[in-house]
Amino acid sequence: MSYQQPLPHPESAVEGPTEAEHAGRAAVRRQAQGMNHHEAARAFDRLAARADSPAPEDIGEPSAEPDGGRRAAELAEWERIVDQLAVHAGTYDVESDPYVQGERAAAGES
Repeated sequence: MSYQQPLPHPESAVEGPTEAEHAGRAAVRRQAQGMNHHEAARAFDRLAARADSPAPEDIGEPSAEPDGGRRAAELAEWERIVDQLAVHAGTYDVESDPYVQGERAAAGES
């Protein structure tokens, strides 16, 4: 099961994530703070198993995202964090997450 969101075509106009997607990713990062790999994997599995979670093949379908894409973004963020924790020992820390730091740098935040 993969909730990784596809990269946009380089020539297409990129609008960026919606507010709902930003909110979903931020909520996951708050929940994941201090979790180890197994804890994060269980959280991902619980969310993916919920009846109201979209199937990976349904992501991007307007009828499958009445929440503005928040649930799909939450699933993708959990998956990303689980993958990140799989390659290093320790717990998740948003302040040392290179993806988050890249987002902040791109947004001009410090």
